[in-house]
Amino acid sequence: MGYVYVDAIFYNPVDYAELVLGRRRFEDVRMVSVRALADTRATFPALPEDIVEKLGLPLYGEVEAETAMGRGRVKLAGVIVQVEDRTALSYTIVRPRGTTPLIGVVALEQMGFRVDPVTGRLIKGLPLMP
Repeated sequence: MGYVYVDAIFYNPVDYAELVLGRRRFEDVRMVSVRALADTRATFPALPEDIVEKLGLPLYGEVEAETAMGRGRVKLAGVIVQVEDRTALSYTIVRPRGTTPLIGVVALEQMGFRVDPVTGRLIKGLPLMP
């Protein structure tokens, strides 16, 4: 199986909440559409620092984590990710500028997706988060 890429939209969670509450118009919600790697070996989504800055994501500090680059400290931010018609609220790891956006298994499971290892495609199941 090769890599599985999906079209995803990442939203600023504060803007998104205000949209849901009727306090903000859709066109005023900070969002970015990207081609992201659906990475079942990653726990959380990960976004490059330039996208985190563009979205104005709230930062929650640094934590010790193990990444593909090894063990170290990573910054965490909050984000809402959408794939097709499903969304998830998740922590996201802040990665260096210019790196590939990732969607980890936590967000994939929240949205009710699994990766079919035969076809390398996302399969919809029951969503845990509407």
